[in-house]
Amino acid sequence: MPKSIILSPPPVFFIKSISEQGYTLSTAIADLIDNSIAAGATRVEILLDSHTSPMTMFISDNGCGMTDDELTLNMRFPSADIDMVRSTDDLGRFGLGLKTASFSQSRKFTVISRKDEPYFQGRTWDVEYLKDTKDWTLIIENDLEISKVLETYQKVKGNFHENDPDFDLKTLVVWNELYKLERLFKKNEINDELEELRSHLGLVFHRFIQSGNLQIRLNNSLIESFEPFPKNEQGVQVVSENFWRTGDAYIKFQGIILPKRATAEAKQSHSVWVPAGSTLEELQGIYVYRNERLINYGAWLRAIPKSIFLQFGRLKIDISNINDSEFHLNVAKSSLKIPFGLKRAMTEMINHVAAQAAKEYRERLASNVIRPVSTPQGLSLVVKEIRASGPSLKINNDFELLRRLSNQLSSEQNLLLDSLLNLVENKLNEVWQGDLNSTEIKEDLNQDTKEKINRIKKYYEESEYSWEEIRALLFDSFGRNQETQLFIDSLNTK
Repeated sequence: MPKSIILSPPPVFFIKSISEQGYTLSTAIADLIDNSIAAGATRVEILLDSHTSPMTMFISDNGCGMTDDELTLNMRFPSADIDMVRSTDDLGRFGLGLKTASFSQSRKFTVISRKDEPYFQGRTWDVEYLKDTKDWTLIIENDLEISKVLETYQKVKGNFHENDPDFDLKTLVVWNELYKLERLFKKNEINDELEELRSHLGLVFHRFIQSGNLQIRLNNSLIESFEPFPKNEQGVQVVSENFWRTGDAYIKFQGIILPKRATAEAKQSHSVWVPAGSTLEELQGIYVYRNERLINYGAWLRAIPKSIFLQFGRLKIDISNINDSEFHLNVAKSSLKIPFGLKRAMTEMINHVAAQAAKEYRERLASNVIRPVSTPQGLSLVVKEIRASGPSLKINNDFELLRRLSNQLSSEQNLLLDSLLNLVENKLNEVWQGDLNSTEIKEDLNQDTKEKINRIKKYYEESEYSWEEIRALLFDSFGRNQETQLFIDSLNTK
C-alpha cells in the first residue's frame, strides 16, 4: 500500500476562496431563497438593520424547517452529492449554496431552525472562531444564544412592521459582519444595493411571485414581480415556440421582439419593458429558466455578440435540474454554457429574433430623423428610399435650405457639395444599419458611384493627403466588398 497523507484544507483559507464565486448581494440572497422554495416556503422576509454598526441581515422563511440533524448536515461543505438523484423541483445542485452565498457577504453566519418541535436549534460558522481552532469546528448554539438572536430579530422586525401572527417562522439565517456592505460608507450606496436587490429578486423569481406561490418582503416592502416576456402587450412580436430533445427530456425555447416604442417607455419610472434601474440594452438576449427560476439573462451566451442594435430581442429557454451537467451551471448559478446541439437547434430562431430586433432598432433611429410622409418635401432633410439592395436613408435634395444653397453654387461647387452629402449619407446608413462587420454598406458600383469616388479622390489629392489616407476614407465610405476594393485600388497611380 503506497504511503499517503491526509491534507485537509485550512478552513479560513478555504472559506475565503470559495466565497469569491461571482456572488453579489442580490445573487447571494437569491441562492438562499432557492433553499426556502425547496423547503416549501410561501413567504420569505429579508431585513437589514443598517442603522447599527456592525450591520446585520436576516433572511427568514415559513418553509418546513430542519431538525437538529438536518441542520448540522446542511451546514457541511458540501451537504449533498452532486451526482445524486434530486427532486425535479429542487433548485440546488452542489449543496454549497447556503455556505458560499453567506460567506460571500459575511464572515459569520448563524442558521436557526425548527421543524415540528416548538423550540429552535442553532448552528454558526464563524471565521474568527475557526482561526483559533484551526479546524472545521461548527458552533452549536445554546438556548440562551438562540433566544438572543431571536430577540434581536424580533426587535429589527418591529422597526419595519408589527409582528405578523400568520408568519410561522421556521428557518432564520443571520449574516453578521457584512464586510462588503460595511465598505459602503454612504447611506445612499446601501440604499442602491437594496434597490438592486429588490429589482433582481422581482425578476429572477417572477414566475413564483406571479403564480401566488411565493411572497418576498424586503424591509416589509412587498417585492413585485417583473415579467420580461410581456407577450400580450401591443406591438410585441412573438416567435412560435420550439423544442429540442435531450435524452428523455424536452427543452422549450421561444423568442419575442419588443416594439420600438419601448425605448421611450423604458425610461419611465414604472415600465413594462424593464425593471427599475435597468435598460433595454442590459436586458437583451437569452433568458434561461431552471425549474421556473430565472438563472441567466442579459447576454446571448456566445451565440451572437451583444449589441445596442439587438436591445429589442429576447429569447427564453426552459430547462430542469436534470440538464445541469449539459449547461455547466456554476455554484453561484451565474454562469452557464448552452450545449452545442441546442445552440444549433436555436440558430434559426436566434437569427430571426436578432434580425427583427435590429430592424426595430433601425426603424426607431430612422423615425428620429425622418419626418412623416405627409410632410412637404421642402421640410424633410432625410428621406427613406428603397433600392435593389434594400431600404436606405438619403439626404433630400429638395430640402429647402439645401435647394437654395445648391442654386447659388457653381457646377464645380455643386459637385463638391454632392460628394460631401454622399459621404454623410453613407455614414448615416452605416449607423442606421448597425455594425459594419455584419451589415456592410452596399453602394452599387455603377458609373455614378465610380465618378463620386474619383471626385473625392481628386479633392483629397489636391489637399495633399497621402494615398493610404485617401484609400482608407474611400473604403470606410463606400464599403469593403471586393468589387469596390478592386476599383479603388486601381485608382492608385503612384
